[in-house]
Amino acid sequence: MTTASDPFRHLAVFFHDVDGLVATLAPMLTEALTRGDLVWAAIDDPARGAFERRLGSAADDVVFGEPAQPYSYSGQTTASRRADRLRELTADGRAALVLSDSSTVGGPGPRSSAPDFWSVVDASCNLALSGLPVTLVCLCDATGASEDTERYLYWNHPELFDGSHASPNPRYRTPDQVLASVPAPPAPPLGPPNHLATFEGVTALRGVRKATRRHGEEAGLSDEQVDGLVLAIGELVSNSIEHGPGRGTLAWWTRPGQVVAQIHDTGHMTTTTPGLRRPDVRSVRGRGVWLARQLSDVLHFWTGVDGTHVRLEISAA
Repeated sequence: MTTASDPFRHLAVFFHDVDGLVATLAPMLTEALTRGDLVWAAIDDPARGAFERRLGSAADDVVFGEPAQPYSYSGQTTASRRADRLRELTADGRAALVLSDSSTVGGPGPRSSAPDFWSVVDASCNLALSGLPVTLVCLCDATGASEDTERYLYWNHPELFDGSHASPNPRYRTPDQVLASVPAPPAPPLGPPNHLATFEGVTALRGVRKATRRHGEEAGLSDEQVDGLVLAIGELVSNSIEHGPGRGTLAWWTRPGQVVAQIHDTGHMTTTTPGLRRPDVRSVRGRGVWLARQLSDVLHFWTGVDGTHVRLEISAA
């Protein structure tokens, strides 16, 4: 989220037609291109054509498309993937400007039809992209916006475009406040697992790691992926033991080329976004879940009346 010392900016713009959108944002894109910033535009074809006509030859330096592959059910994973990719893209010291029209980048439909999902994405981005030299501008077609869409866009964006200028948003809420009202959805059901085991106490970790390695090898993951899977599951189970009730279940769905694991305990987390914010290099805690996100394709937390769940997915490279 934006603070005085945080280069990350997250803005929303409501528009009624493509010409109005271009008139609002073209000056920002021109300034970014003049500075030599990276400019990405995940927008539909009509908007792309309008921006290309307005920018002229400068549009040749705009990359059209989403910087990172979104994920269908996990807004946390979508935000994490964005952060990882944008961290790579800005490693040379350049800043990045990203236009994001959710109807073009995956997920369960556009913001107007899935506002809860996109609220989780936006709130998670405020954590995952914190500290990066990135300006993320989210586009919302006001002609099709629902009441929920407008509310969640106001909640999740520290700045809003008012005419041609951005100004602070007094209705902005912190990610924790947003996710308390709009919790992360459960992962889709998978049916009965191939394997189900229980764990209790730190003495169970050795057996958990041994079984995890076996499942990864049986699925045909590479040696590097198996090592990453063992480390990720070990961190997640350890976190459940330390911060939860000390016991839980670990379910496995395995098939050639893919492993899905799900951890459940009866504890209730106060947040479903652990591991989204990159830990400080001097921090001695909070690194385990962030590392697990880097080692897996998908990592999704959610809570329910029965406790806390974590689903992890890894597919063969």
